[in-house]
Amino acid sequence: MNKNLYILLIVFLGLTSAAIITNTIISFAVGAEMYTLDPYVAWFSMMHITGAIGSILLLKYYHYRGYRFAFVTAIIAIVANLSYAAVIYMILTSGGFRSYYMPAALVSLGAIILYAVSLTFSDTRKRFWLKLAGICTLVIGLVVLLAVIFSISSKDSRLNGIFGKILQWSPIAGGLLNIFFIMNFLAEIRTLKAENTNVGRKKSLEGIFGFFAIAAFAFTIAMGTSLLYDSHMSLYWRNYNAEQARQLVKLAGGPRTFTDSKGNSLHYLLIRPQQYDPQKKYPLVVSLPYGGYEASAAELLSTDKRGEYPAFIFVPYCPEGKGWGGIPGYPSLDSLVYATINALTDPAIDAKRRYVTGISRGGGGTWQFICTRPDMFAAAIPVSAGGDPKLASKAVHVAVWAFHGAKDRNVPVSGSRDMIAAMKKAGGHPKYTEFPDEGHNIWNQVSKTPGLWDWLFAQKRE
Repeated sequence: MNKNLYILLIVFLGLTSAAIITNTIISFAVGAEMYTLDPYVAWFSMMHITGAIGSILLLKYYHYRGYRFAFVTAIIAIVANLSYAAVIYMILTSGGFRSYYMPAALVSLGAIILYAVSLTFSDTRKRFWLKLAGICTLVIGLVVLLAVIFSISSKDSRLNGIFGKILQWSPIAGGLLNIFFIMNFLAEIRTLKAENTNVGRKKSLEGIFGFFAIAAFAFTIAMGTSLLYDSHMSLYWRNYNAEQARQLVKLAGGPRTFTDSKGNSLHYLLIRPQQYDPQKKYPLVVSLPYGGYEASAAELLSTDKRGEYPAFIFVPYCPEGKGWGGIPGYPSLDSLVYATINALTDPAIDAKRRYVTGISRGGGGTWQFICTRPDMFAAAIPVSAGGDPKLASKAVHVAVWAFHGAKDRNVPVSGSRDMIAAMKKAGGHPKYTEFPDEGHNIWNQVSKTPGLWDWLFAQKRE
């Protein structure tokens, strides 16, 4: 290897570390929502391609220096890491391969630990920075492995919180490890200068890697900027929706609480129609939030369209870690919501014009509600969500207008397509709108769909 290849190796390691640290910082700010942002798949792919090129150069270095054990274990670690990245890529793009995630993660961790052992105890230990990199990688790898194992087996919420923090911070630690490699290569470059080494120049190879280095730098800046912008907008809308939820609580005069005969309780909001007349009958719109009281349909119908479509707006509270049914792994509050609706005593509520709508988790609940209690609802608007096609036949007499984005990575569009197909096969006549160029966050387009609200408020159960 010559000076130019050392410099390229340093560039790729530096870019990989910068991408990993940026990725982790964004995940701190945005959380799991980061994976649903439009630029994320391109960013994720670029980050791992850059890392793979740096790994190839690192293999060349080990081969050049004759570090055979490090060379072999590095190949194993690279293959395991790329396999793990491929599983994540499939999860991000298609929603499949989820069952392979944990095995791939454990294999990748095991390979990294083996590689760290080689750096610590093989010929590479003679190089101070490489040995230090091996020791630190070994410690971090073992800590992360134990955190993963204990987080799977432990039922202690406090300990799981600690393990979660370890796993959250571990990528930054991994990214910083490249500094030790960079320090080693900088030291060797100084030796090359002193010895005036100029052995075996391969201009074509350097040119190829040089091109990739420029492209990787440009894409890292471009994709990173795009991801940071989308993350900023995600935080903006999160804060905006939180403020809208606070306004809903204020408009409802504060939350109410229903408690059933078993002592189970549900907090909820009930907003009366504008210019409420107890002598009239009004529809009840059940707006299922995706968290807390954040329910977009309720926000719209209680503000901009409140005068045009007078209705009672019902918003049940969604605690963290729970849902409305239809989503595996989430305890369901659906039965408690049904009981609460039946307990509403205002005679102005028209029981034949009860509607339900929701987005994402709320959309899954919407499908669940009309499939398990079709007698309760006249119409439904599920957005960016799927249901159980086996139950679709039960909802054939409920008017449905479903919406989904074809490029939704959070909830695959097949969720809506399968439900609509199952309803039609069972004799139903649902409406379905699919946005070909949109992802998960489509509420703005849904809310402005011509005729949507006229259609909803015209529905009445027989």
